[in-house]
Amino acid sequence: MTSVPPSPVFHVIDPAVLLEAAAGNQEIALLLSHTYIDSAPATYTRLQQGLQQGDFSAIASQSHALKGMTMLIGAKELTSLLQEMEQAARQQQRLAAAEQRLAVLYPAVFEEMQLSIAHSTPGNHA
Repeated sequence: MTSVPPSPVFHVIDPAVLLEAAAGNQEIALLLSHTYIDSAPATYTRLQQGLQQGDFSAIASQSHALKGMTMLIGAKELTSLLQEMEQAARQQQRLAAAEQRLAVLYPAVFEEMQLSIAHSTPGNHA
């Protein structure tokens, strides 16, 4: 595995996880990062809609989908939170504290992914 030097920029994602998922290939890691940036917002929006409507099926399925994306990029805390929300929704339960944490943590992860892309793009080291 290629190691990624520690960076003070990353607090809620672990870029080494993404690089490992990409078999150490920076170009694939960058492609996966862009895929997250392109796909996660729509899934997060559907999750928010499910939460607003009290739709346990939507909460469970969208938590599961977003969890898969966040696991790939090394957003361990968000992945764990989404796992809790998915399990609760499957039992027809809501986790108010988790939902509040989601509203803070998801934007932080998304922002770090954008920074990660900027940091990984040649000639654009933020």
